[in-house]
Amino acid sequence: MKPLYFATLAGACACALAALLIAIPHPPVKAEQAPVKGCVAVVKQEYDSAKKQMLLQMRYNSYTMTGGLGRRSYWYCRS
Repeated sequence: MKPLYFATLAGACACALAALLIAIPHPPVKAEQAPVKGCVAVVKQEYDSAKKQMLLQMRYNSYTMTGGLGRRSYWYCRS
């Protein structure tokens, strides 16, 4: 096989693959809804820090985790 032929074939395959990926519709990303009114999203590190300090449940606020495996969301809720 000649090098020029191989490069042309590889380029054509890359273009076809790119066109296929662009043509496939992607599902919209759904934002997770807060579990109750008054909750704000927090990062996992903040949730883990509160868990380590045993602050997940307090008198007027709490941290909670929602979602399934791989799609977890972390929340800080005020009463």
